[in-house]
Amino acid sequence: MKVPNRIKKVVKRTVKSPNTKTKVYNKELSSQLIGTRFSFGKPNQSVFTNDFTLGEDFKITGYQDDNEYSWNVYQTTLEISDIKGNVTSKFDLSSGNLDFIKGQSTKWDDVKFELIKQSRMVYKFDKAVKDNNEKIKIKATESEYLTEIKNEFRIQNIVFPQSSDEKGQKRELFYRGDEVVSFGNFNIVDGYSDFNTFNTYINSLSLSKWTKYTTANEFFLKLSVKGQFELEVIQNYLTYNDKNIQEKGIESVFEELHQSDVDDVFARNVMNFQSGNSRITNSITRYNFNFDKVTELILPVTTNIKNAMIGFTVIGNAEIHDAGWYTSVSKTSPVDIVINTTTFQKEKYILKNLSNIKEKIIDFENKSTGLNQLGEGHLFINVVDNGRTLDAEHINNEFIRVYGNPNVGGAGGFSRGMIETLNLQKNGEYHPTHVIFMDDDIEVLPESFKRVFALLRLVKEEYKDYFIEGAMLDSLDGITQYEDTGFITKNKNTVYMPVKDNYDLRNLHHVMRNDIEYPVDNEYGAWWYCTVPIKYIHENSMSLPIFYRGDDVEFSIRNKAKIITLNGLAVWHLPFYTKKSKALENYLVVRNTIIDQAVNDFIKEVDFFETSIELYKKEIRMFNYGAADQVLDALDDFLKGPEHLFSLKGIEPIIREGKKNEIFSDDIPKEIKCNLHTVDDYWLLNPADLDLFIKTDNGHGLPEIAFNADDDKLENVAIVNQEMLENPGKQFMRKRVVVYDTYNKKYVIRERNQQKYESVKKRYQEISTKFSKSGKEITEQYRQYAKTFHSQDFWNDYLEQQKG
Repeated sequence: MKVPNRIKKVVKRTVKSPNTKTKVYNKELSSQLIGTRFSFGKPNQSVFTNDFTLGEDFKITGYQDDNEYSWNVYQTTLEISDIKGNVTSKFDLSSGNLDFIKGQSTKWDDVKFELIKQSRMVYKFDKAVKDNNEKIKIKATESEYLTEIKNEFRIQNIVFPQSSDEKGQKRELFYRGDEVVSFGNFNIVDGYSDFNTFNTYINSLSLSKWTKYTTANEFFLKLSVKGQFELEVIQNYLTYNDKNIQEKGIESVFEELHQSDVDDVFARNVMNFQSGNSRITNSITRYNFNFDKVTELILPVTTNIKNAMIGFTVIGNAEIHDAGWYTSVSKTSPVDIVINTTTFQKEKYILKNLSNIKEKIIDFENKSTGLNQLGEGHLFINVVDNGRTLDAEHINNEFIRVYGNPNVGGAGGFSRGMIETLNLQKNGEYHPTHVIFMDDDIEVLPESFKRVFALLRLVKEEYKDYFIEGAMLDSLDGITQYEDTGFITKNKNTVYMPVKDNYDLRNLHHVMRNDIEYPVDNEYGAWWYCTVPIKYIHENSMSLPIFYRGDDVEFSIRNKAKIITLNGLAVWHLPFYTKKSKALENYLVVRNTIIDQAVNDFIKEVDFFETSIELYKKEIRMFNYGAADQVLDALDDFLKGPEHLFSLKGIEPIIREGKKNEIFSDDIPKEIKCNLHTVDDYWLLNPADLDLFIKTDNGHGLPEIAFNADDDKLENVAIVNQEMLENPGKQFMRKRVVVYDTYNKKYVIRERNQQKYESVKKRYQEISTKFSKSGKEITEQYRQYAKTFHSQDFWNDYLEQQKG
């Protein structure tokens, strides 16, 4: 950092303290502390102030009294002095952690203090001078900004929204502030009335991820720009309220929690709470510029805060022709990517994604060194068409190939994609280093492919075998993260869980929390967008033939995947709450989860058969006898063994199970409408009633007199959110229950039926008996069959058989 002129006068001096010992002024530490704002107080007590600022003139600003008036740094000690120049407290800087500094009063022996960093303003002097016309001119010296980067490598583009959809609420993922007007090759930032900040989910730079996983260690913001504007480069980082995190660091504390004996769902929730129990602090470098022609501007990024996210803000008028984050590297790794995407009658999505890739990557003109070079022969796309509805002859070209396939779901489509990837290698047509598995019904920014490419070009040797996962964002609101990665829990009441979900990515605090890594076991990357090193794609690496739901989970866990995520690397996907289907959730997910577990023995702590039975019981207590029967179908098909799985015909089991789905209606009676406000109410039961609720499956088999007579009137029927599998208080001894789909605004009435209950219960008892007798034997059969399922030879036969 350039030291202000006012500080230069004291840099070389030494002073005599009252005890006559010579104290040496520490120029480096002083310069790092100038402009820093702290909270100041006693440990574990309320703070005196959150505006304790170490001013550039060695005065304390924001908060100042007779005891805390000025400051200075000698050797590794920060000294606070009173208005007469007497030292009143000392703070130890020897640890190098300037975010959390412990101190001791020199007036009272038993009084301790602490300084917790809030923010920092970095002052850049002599950036601009005024001439006689009061116009700002820049003294364009090399110390102010650079004109070139040695061995430059672009790692992230600054991306502007293009489509009308991206310019709605989603716009704030790109930038916040005044509207940016796009003119093809350049963008006009008119921030005179307010400002424009690119301190956002898509456009900020994660120092922690790029320095941890890649060889990049110095960074630059590079713009081709003209106009008169003020530019602030902002380092944002989180300051945590928890004292343990302040002292040890969040990575150490989270790893301790992960290694402890606490339940993994509880641990994940604690991590989520503690990441939110924080506040944003920042360090700002401010510049003023006035360019009357397009000028290439390079600003070095300070990297003294390793977990910072870097963004920038423009105040004024700027015409931006190009912008990106860069690093300087001497060596890059070869990277060639195959995108494997599988589709079934989703022409609108798949054709749009292919068109965007062609326009923004393949035909992209700006091929400057770095991520944009992906378009120079480093990309090939396999499209597996399970519906056989695409015009392959029209689509196929030198970088796209369409393969007609039977409707064997995502598992079959992605396995076919793996086979064709191996064929490309075998035939010498293309030699990929990585494969991206990608859904068809998504929206994806071409920038996501570019950032994966840049990261892989620079990835450190110890991380070269990691998967790279893109987050799933809610395509309806455009701004909510549905899931980044997931994990299979060891909690018997939960199976799959997002590591981080429901983050509003317009919110900078959420964006920064999203950059934190939560350690979890059994982590997986979903195949809406997952990058996998080619070492995991071979003739014995295919998916299980389970149609879909669980194929990507099984692949990740089987390969013990370690996963990298990155803000801005994401797809927009229709959230699962919009397409609830018991045929999928109760049959396919249950069946596939038990098969996955049998093949790989993922979670020894959880009995997945018992977990499935608990789901069955929750459905019958809610009078959803068809859904309970679907669970039993899943268990029954599992017990028929691995050869039966091979014999199932594509989508036919899903069609069969779909006939058992209940039918919702949007013609809602007025008696129900007037009570819809109660849909999310949750009613508790006392312990005795809850015990009766569980033992009798909510009163099945009890005499009619036990049931709630209020149900005879429709306006008294309890309304339960479809998302709640159980709401015991509302369900208890009811004759009927209204279930409401809050997204689709539809309802269904479920009624108690003892005859249906007896029929389903009889089948449950038969399946339980069969599982007790032969469950272990059948599980072992699946385990022995695993190598066959995963082989390319099996899949060649299976795909051929599915054609018939």
